[in-house]
Amino acid sequence: MKIASFAVAFCCLVVFLLGSALFVHTQMKVVGDLELSVLEERLYKENTDILSWAMASMDTEKLTEAPLPSSWGEILIVNNTSLVIENSTNQDHAGKKIHTIPQLLDEAAPILAAIKKSSRETVQTEEYVVATAPLSQNRTLLGFKPRSWEKGLVSQQDAQIKRSVDSLKTVLMIYLGGGLALAVIFSLIIAFISSRPLNRVAKAFEQLSLGDFDAELSPKGGKIMASLSDSFFRLKTSLTIALAKLGSR
Repeated sequence: MKIASFAVAFCCLVVFLLGSALFVHTQMKVVGDLELSVLEERLYKENTDILSWAMASMDTEKLTEAPLPSSWGEILIVNNTSLVIENSTNQDHAGKKIHTIPQLLDEAAPILAAIKKSSRETVQTEEYVVATAPLSQNRTLLGFKPRSWEKGLVSQQDAQIKRSVDSLKTVLMIYLGGGLALAVIFSLIIAFISSRPLNRVAKAFEQLSLGDFDAELSPKGGKIMASLSDSFFRLKTSLTIALAKLGSR
């Protein structure tokens, strides 16, 4: 009986442990599989829109006075004919031609086409975006921003998520190990508690079978034990009467 009680209790606890662990593992997998590239694209598009809006309302005479946000690259004024940078938020580039800037050289054709058309254009590549806005006096306001800021931010979040998932995996393994140990302990306790009433019944009947008519079976332990106690008392009484009749003959 003890083994059966232990097995039932242990199996129930193990099923509960495995079920909860599987649920947590599933949630961790969902978090670990999050595709953050969508967030990167949205951040990049939002910053690009802000850059275009800022260029449209920018005071070109005070181009160098206001510091750019860390996510932006550079804003400069280009002469449409000579392609010389007349002014820039990066003063090291002032007076140079735009082809000396590597970020602009990679997409020179569409940038030059936008400058010649004197139209507002946005040129995107894998590494940066270039926005153009026509100005007076045969000039173009040109701004570019790299993707590195958004990539760095998303990479940090991705690394943090992975670290959190790894930590949760460690906690989950500890939970399973500790849970199994507790399952064994609780199963033993349950088996011991559940077998005590039956041990009392077995002991009482064993004493009675050996001729000990002083044996008692306490009714404590619920309705079943009370019923067994009554049955034991009736059996003992019947045996006592039967033995008395046999002795009188």
